[in-house]
Amino acid sequence: MSKREIPIAAIERNRTWIDAVTGSLSKCGNPEIARKTMREAGKNCAAQLLEKTVSHFGKTPESVQELVEAINKRRKDLLNTTNFWTIQDNQAHFKLDKCGCDLVEANLAEPNKTFCHCSAGMFENLFKPFCKGAVNTEIVKAIGMGDDCCEFIVHYDE
Repeated sequence: MSKREIPIAAIERNRTWIDAVTGSLSKCGNPEIARKTMREAGKNCAAQLLEKTVSHFGKTPESVQELVEAINKRRKDLLNTTNFWTIQDNQAHFKLDKCGCDLVEANLAEPNKTFCHCSAGMFENLFKPFCKGAVNTEIVKAIGMGDDCCEFIVHYDE
């Protein structure tokens, strides 16, 4: 597959659109609608991340422990990072020194408090297939909320 060039105008149009959507959600007057919308949007990112993780790991994980092992293996092998998921009791913990969103990294979006809920939704949906009960992501810190790092705790019933 050949690499496709994306015109600068298209990149700017998408950047403007993303900013408008997240800005509108943050100003809609109902924080719960913004939270639910962005967490729902994270589902697609979760599916893509799981697909990449399974491909690199060589098999579909069968538990939360194996999911975290697979994610951390991919992070180490392909992303050459030192930030890894940890598990304690029924909580998975993840801390990043910079925003980990692909859209932010590609300069298509700026971190903001509304956008951070997309990451929370992504983590919930990433863990859900490996859990029997509820999965809930706590945003401990987020660069988009003015913090110096991003930190999440995924609470789950396995």
